[in-house]
Amino acid sequence: MAKLTTAEFIEAIKELSVLELNELVKACEEEFGV
Repeated sequence: MAKLTTAEFIEAIKELSVLELNELVKACEEEFGV
């Protein structure tokens, strides 16, 4: 996976809808066992 800068990551998140953001959070929780 390409390494994103913090600014690029923030910009990518701003493009997401609330629903997509919720899915992203769930995926991260599953991936990292949070």
